[in-house]
Amino acid sequence: MLYFISKLWDRFNFLSSIYLRVFIAFIIAFSMIIILGKPFISYLKRKKYGESIRTEGPESHFSKKGTPTMGGVLIVFTIIMTNLITGNLENRYTLLLMLITLLFSAIGFLDDYKKFTVNKKGLSGKKKLLGQCFIALILWIFILYFKPDAGNILDLSIINPVYPSNYINIGSFGMLIFIAIILMGSSNAVNLTDGLDGLAIMPVVIASLIFSIIAYFTGHIIFSEHLNLNYGIGIGEITVFMASICGTGLGFLWYNFYPAQIFMGDTGSLTLGGILGTVAILLKQELLLPIIGAVFVMEAMSVIIQVGSFKMRGKRVFKMAPIHHHFELRGQPETKVTMRFWIIAIIFGIIALGLIRLRGI
Repeated sequence: MLYFISKLWDRFNFLSSIYLRVFIAFIIAFSMIIILGKPFISYLKRKKYGESIRTEGPESHFSKKGTPTMGGVLIVFTIIMTNLITGNLENRYTLLLMLITLLFSAIGFLDDYKKFTVNKKGLSGKKKLLGQCFIALILWIFILYFKPDAGNILDLSIINPVYPSNYINIGSFGMLIFIAIILMGSSNAVNLTDGLDGLAIMPVVIASLIFSIIAYFTGHIIFSEHLNLNYGIGIGEITVFMASICGTGLGFLWYNFYPAQIFMGDTGSLTLGGILGTVAILLKQELLLPIIGAVFVMEAMSVIIQVGSFKMRGKRVFKMAPIHHHFELRGQPETKVTMRFWIIAIIFGIIALGLIRLRGI
């Protein structure tokens, strides 16, 4: 616990630096998942926690049957352990994000585990949504009563991402509904995206990097004033947490890229999506989230359009949803689809940073 060490001994005061702990968090997370990856994959193979493949999907996916899943357990373990080492455990944002991570991972783990022990469908959609609503309630209570600067009117408002002086106060109950929608949308959108080798994890890393930059600016009193960001006491510690996700994500990609040796499963996808949604809410960048997570929005919208079209017209818009399968069925190799989606994620991440800069003009 580097932050505690920095407070106990003056000679280690440099360890309190967010710059340094961001770097250390990234290195520790990446190294940990690289080291633990192979033995964890071997363990999952022995337990026969392998992926089942949809028969109506692309034929190229049939070879993936039996690939170990539940890699999200390793992802969550790495994130938590890294933050126990590098995070400021006196900071409320750090503690909240660790709690949110564990709660989302509990939902995903129950879903994954049930698929192997009870039925292949896992947890019902209603139970997942109920769990996500419970997490939304916890986040809402934190914002109202436990934030260092709780009571700020902007906490109960939807803020224009470009013109921060333009906002709509939706009240405490309206904010609870808004938080629930964001958390359900972000967690399930990442879950839908996790359909090709490496497809979901890299956009998560990119989004985490963008949010870590925004978090640092938001927690810096001078930068936040310059960029018209909603400054919060101690909110800069979110930077360290997001750095741990960047390191964890890149380490996981080492084993998850084509041909994947392991999948993250719902334990990973629901958790990572939930974290992105939570951070967007804490930083008051809810309307910037769809831009930073443009790939996830595109995937989720393709499913909504496909289902809606089939129910209303009896016809499909895409060959298969989510949309990454549509491109596969059109003959594009899996790696090409994945790389192009990564490029889209990078472009929209840069656009999001550009919009943040416009706030200061």
